[in-house]
Amino acid sequence: MRRSPLHSVLLACGLLLAGLGCGPQGDCGCTPPPSGMVQGRVVDGQGLPVGGAEVCVVTTTGSDSVHPGLSVEAKGSSRADGTFELPASVGHHRLLARTRVGGTVFLPRLGPEFEVKAVGMLVVGQDLELTATVPATLTVTITPVHSAQQEDALLLEQRLLAEGIEFTLTIASLKPAVAGGVETVAFASQPPGTYALSLWRSETTGTHPVVGTAKATLTLVEGAALEHALTVQ
Repeated sequence: MRRSPLHSVLLACGLLLAGLGCGPQGDCGCTPPPSGMVQGRVVDGQGLPVGGAEVCVVTTTGSDSVHPGLSVEAKGSSRADGTFELPASVGHHRLLARTRVGGTVFLPRLGPEFEVKAVGMLVVGQDLELTATVPATLTVTITPVHSAQQEDALLLEQRLLAEGIEFTLTIASLKPAVAGGVETVAFASQPPGTYALSLWRSETTGTHPVVGTAKATLTLVEGAALEHALTVQ
């Protein structure tokens, strides 16, 4: 059976979400891969500990050498003293902190690559320094709106930079709805940076063929409230 691009995108997003639940700290009942551990500490620009910051172990995915994707393998939160400890399977990884603590939003921090060489190995000293920022809001208006026999799949990604390499991280994957004759989606409290929007419109009958697409690359600045019209072609 021939699969549409929309089906492939939703499948990929589903696999990413499955990875979040079935990683070494997942609760889906699957058997986690043999792993080691990585330890570090999260601090702010003044060197003070940041407790409650979400930290993820991420791996590079896909064959896109220009903007390789990041897949979350494990995640947890820093302790009151800023320290954290996370499982990491054998192989090459990075640490990612894209977090909000209380009312403070921090810029995403992608750490350098580290390697777990053997099961049971402990990697230490993977510290992350976070910078507080003023979050931005992105409002996307999709035109023309989809009909009652159509649905849209909207993907928001952020591009992160580490060691001169730009990585792509999935932020949200959703199906916008039409309300009052308008199709609008708001992404509040986003850290400033470069984002990519991708939309696929498909029919909801038959083989669900894709009938339109739209793409855009945007830059959010600190404290901005950006409105963008995404036109489906």
